[in-house]
Amino acid sequence: KGEANFKLPCGANFDLAVSNYAKKKEVQAPPDNGAGGMRTLTYEPDMIDKAYAMAMSLAEQAALDLAIKSLPDTTFVKGSAMPVPATKDNFMSLTINMKDVDGNPLPDEVVKFTGKKRGKAIKGTADKNGKLVLYLPKGDRYTLDFIFTKNYLVSDVPYSKGTVTSELTVGYLGTKEILKRKKEEAERIVAEEKRLKEEKIAFEKECAARKLSIEEGYKRAAEELASDSRRNEEGKVVSKVIDRNKWSEKLIVCDLTGSMMPYASELALWYKLNYAKETNLQFVFFNDGDNKSNSEKKIGESGGIYYGKSEGLDKLTQLMAKVSAAGDGGDCPENNMEALIKGIKMATPYKELVMIVDNNAPVKDISLLKSFDKPVHIILCGCYNGLVLEDYLNIALKTKGTIHTIEEDIVKIAAMSEGQEVKIGTQTYRIMGGQFVRVSKA
Repeated sequence: KGEANFKLPCGANFDLAVSNYAKKKEVQAPPDNGAGGMRTLTYEPDMIDKAYAMAMSLAEQAALDLAIKSLPDTTFVKGSAMPVPATKDNFMSLTINMKDVDGNPLPDEVVKFTGKKRGKAIKGTADKNGKLVLYLPKGDRYTLDFIFTKNYLVSDVPYSKGTVTSELTVGYLGTKEILKRKKEEAERIVAEEKRLKEEKIAFEKECAARKLSIEEGYKRAAEELASDSRRNEEGKVVSKVIDRNKWSEKLIVCDLTGSMMPYASELALWYKLNYAKETNLQFVFFNDGDNKSNSEKKIGESGGIYYGKSEGLDKLTQLMAKVSAAGDGGDCPENNMEALIKGIKMATPYKELVMIVDNNAPVKDISLLKSFDKPVHIILCGCYNGLVLEDYLNIALKTKGTIHTIEEDIVKIAAMSEGQEVKIGTQTYRIMGGQFVRVSKA
């Protein structure tokens, strides 16, 4: 029958290699226990022999490299079809079909392929049907870039003799949609920063009226919220998630900026009820740079990160009040990655890393994610209808962590791969180009 059956670990990725098949395929086992899947490969029985026959000698490869060296660093294609090169056999003909998140043609998208070895780039624009024809020099590995998204995918074009053609279908959010979302997000952040500033002024006035320092005001507010759980329905996501998940020897990294007081107070209440049975519990709190102005905050060096051991409720609320009072509010985006990177260095050995985040605040230092790989359990505060800032999904994806809302625990992210989707509340997110993208309407 030509069939082979395997029992594989759930959700794991594998390279599939078959005798007489000249290509490699990556496959992923189904994420659920007992589930099954099928992959079908169709190829000629002499595929390997043909590949050997079409292989270039080292001298032929060197001659091709020399010919390609004379090309401009970037070739700009006029229209949606690149002219056929004079030395056609030095190139692979590639037809690109651009699709949006719904599978419809994505017109007028600017794409750029850049060879990693030679640095030669070819740039063109898809037509009204999302189609573009390019010729890529053989013998290189190419990255596909868009205006706002770099290294979206990687494609190999090996050395080979003769004419080679290929077709590639690429699903992408689209530059126009990205611009629209960026504008909406910028407007949302302006409104959020205005709201936070007004709340801060009102809080400072209230502290002055009660003849309290700002730090004492935060401590009192936390204690008042923690003393009456009926007043703090909003913050219950923290205790509900921690109680649902039996994480041991936790290092809890918690945002104490902006509107995080209800959630910090719920953390204090949870601690009050549970600290006696917790072992090796540690805390890191951050406020995005203490009182630094936005211009003083440098990526990875904003500061405002504080460490504390489990030493009783009074010391915990004092530390939380100190961190909150030291923060200035400032801009909406926060230094979450800096807090994670520096926090694990401050802590003694732990088993589980938990981060309590403001789902309304983007991660300003998300660029630091590439240098961090510790799995993070992310508790989303202020998450409604499944609208999640993609920064947090991407942190969970990159670190093989998990995402948690008041309603659900999303634990399958670590096993997900390109093209797969996860639904949170009413929203759907898909991995596209190695990053989560919301593909449902907000």
